[in-house]
Amino acid sequence: MVGKAEVKTTCINFGMTEAVSPVVGVMLMLVVTIVIAAVVSGFSTGIMSDKKADLPGKITFHGIAGGGTDPVLDDGFVGLLFDVEGGTVNLENMKFYISSSDYGGGEAYLTYNDPLWGKYYVGGEGSNNGQLKRMINNPGKGVLASDPVDFYSSVMKKYTNLNPDGSGMSKDTILTAGDKFIIFMCYHQLAQTALYTPNNPTDPNKPDTLGFGMYRRYGNGATAWQSGAVYANGDGHYILSDTGGTVYCEGYLKETDFI
Repeated sequence: MVGKAEVKTTCINFGMTEAVSPVVGVMLMLVVTIVIAAVVSGFSTGIMSDKKADLPGKITFHGIAGGGTDPVLDDGFVGLLFDVEGGTVNLENMKFYISSSDYGGGEAYLTYNDPLWGKYYVGGEGSNNGQLKRMINNPGKGVLASDPVDFYSSVMKKYTNLNPDGSGMSKDTILTAGDKFIIFMCYHQLAQTALYTPNNPTDPNKPDTLGFGMYRRYGNGATAWQSGAVYANGDGHYILSDTGGTVYCEGYLKETDFI
């Protein structure tokens, strides 16, 4: 008699002990999708925020600070005033170019790293008190509440007011909308006067003059020197840009720009 054959089935377990139900699988997929969406959203927001912070500032020319009313008192700052109307401005990246054809011609540029030339304020290197009293200059030693050499370590300064003691000046270099800054000029020669005898009119047609100077020292010990002056009669041309070449504003200096 032929007996029944006994059939045995062998199951081999490859490490999968149990399966995940369809419901749990769908939920896991939803969770993963939500996490990925959140990460992508945060990343995108971060990029947008960075771009917003790096937007170039909008700068407008406000006018010319002509200094005080008396050359002897040195009771006012001489310089060009600018307003930041939007974005972010880093003064350390600024470059100021100025040129003229009327006053003998020529051109020069100033950067944040250039100090104001000490020759043109009391207490500065090479200054001559007798000469300084014959033109309107920036306040110096005896007027400023701080050391003038340190105060004028840069020709560009943020300010909130133009008090001659310097209390309205700031060393902050990152400016945003509503902030103001000055680019110092060396002196202001009043209209119709000779440079060294301001109380004696010499030419009724001579316009107000702004003098500027730069004595630049490089890290390798080399120096560069530039000086000049421009008439505030529409001839003096200025360009304010950053060191990368982006121009913020430009124009021509006029008598009506004095504030």
